[in-house]
Amino acid sequence: MALFATPRTGTVAESALANHMSQTFNYMIGGVGLSGLVAYLTYNTPALMQIAMQGGLIFMLVWLAFGFFMHKIVFSLSAAGGLAVFAAFAALTGFCLTPLVAQYTGASVASAFAIAAVMFAGASAYGYFTGKSLSGWGNFLMLGAWGLVGAVVVNLVVSLVTGSPIQGLSFVISLIAVPLFAAMTAWETNQIKETFYAYANDQQVRARLAILSATGLYMNFVTMFIHLLNIIGVLRSQE
Repeated sequence: MALFATPRTGTVAESALANHMSQTFNYMIGGVGLSGLVAYLTYNTPALMQIAMQGGLIFMLVWLAFGFFMHKIVFSLSAAGGLAVFAAFAALTGFCLTPLVAQYTGASVASAFAIAAVMFAGASAYGYFTGKSLSGWGNFLMLGAWGLVGAVVVNLVVSLVTGSPIQGLSFVISLIAVPLFAAMTAWETNQIKETFYAYANDQQVRARLAILSATGLYMNFVTMFIHLLNIIGVLRSQE
């Protein structure tokens, strides 16, 4: 047991960390896969597609609320309950994003997904293998994320009032969001290591942390994918 609290070169500690990271990323990848499956089923079911097209605002509110309260939600449930909530959230995301993704060509969707996957993998690798703590990035990244949320809300309100969003603002938001959430992925991956060593002896906490971390990484990936899709769509419309 003491090996978990010793320097991070210990064989047992490193093995346990590798298992924890693997579990976290397996949950995240599973969430992405579930979202894709639900999106496919929704796209091919007209009745579901019709419902999904009417729930954009509700989904945005649920997304923001879950991101804000996910720590309390996951830690108020058992590990199995938290995982079930994460799965439900991933399924809801796939369902509600289907109408948005359906506006783009298959080639655009594939390109956005591939670029997001490569950027996510690169950012995660940097966060994991860097020898320094990235904890100092936290406040800056959170301020940037909330600034983007504010810009999205303003654009949405303007669209509802005037019938048209602010021209070019969504493209600018996407240009900022992609590198911001790539940096957030690196930071969160780095913090998974820091948090693991703080709670390595508590298996129940570690199980919940894996779900919580997977949720954050999942949200980062989806956000990057959506904004890359918007960038690719805008650029191809100008060709």
